[in-house]
Amino acid sequence: MADIMTQTYKGNCHCGAFQFSIEAPEIKEATECNCSLCHKKGYLWIFPPKDALKILKGDGSLVSYQFGNKTMTHKFCPTCGTGVMIERHSPEFSQRISLNVRTLLGLNPFSLEVEKFDGKARFQPPYTPPPFTGELPTAEIEGSKVYSGGCHCGAVRVAVKTKPLPEIEIKEDNCSICQRNANIFMYPNQSQVSIVGEENTTDYLFGRKWGGNRFCKTCGVVVYSRLYGPPKEIFDSWSDARKAFARKNFELLPIRVRTLNDVEWDQLEIKRSDEGTEGYTVE
Repeated sequence: MADIMTQTYKGNCHCGAFQFSIEAPEIKEATECNCSLCHKKGYLWIFPPKDALKILKGDGSLVSYQFGNKTMTHKFCPTCGTGVMIERHSPEFSQRISLNVRTLLGLNPFSLEVEKFDGKARFQPPYTPPPFTGELPTAEIEGSKVYSGGCHCGAVRVAVKTKPLPEIEIKEDNCSICQRNANIFMYPNQSQVSIVGEENTTDYLFGRKWGGNRFCKTCGVVVYSRLYGPPKEIFDSWSDARKAFARKNFELLPIRVRTLNDVEWDQLEIKRSDEGTEGYTVE
């Protein structure tokens, strides 16, 4: 049998605190699991041997999250929230890891063939989403409904009052942060959103730091973003028209649709932007 040709891929969490390389055949496909956590995180998996992974920076820096019968340990960065890998504790997976290919440099997840895995039906016990217990949003919207959701562990919960999701704008792109988080966003006004447990989030700011992704400190699920805008000296230099446009955007509170319950996924029209990660680097 001919040797299988492999190549070296490098990867990292978004902030670069954890960096690694992996020896693997050319990656053309990945597995998408629909279990409760994989869905919220948007993972795309490959399953290389453990000895194919080499940690280059940040060994021991990832934090762990377990749930259900605790046969797996999910590893994510406590600084940026990037989900990197799973360690599975069953004997048949003792020599392999589950690696999130969204963390790999130079690999566009939009280009991969995706194999579906029905983890929702397989993994026990069944997951019950924690109910929303806060005050509901006060916005008045004709023909609206309320979607609730949140992180996986229930420390952060959200309710959004909006027209049905198939009727509004939903966006997805593959910039460096959105690729790693599998971000699919809706853009409601702040008055349309109620949040419980914001104190349980980490606010990850990056780039120009004009906005931050809020993820749960316990389970690592990114739930929403906060938009802060530029420093005052930059804002003051803008034209009145640009200031007005910016102020309108600052009233928005982007919500990751993956964190919501009872989403009509088969009816959504998701606008996908394939601009990639050009210009993104880590030290």
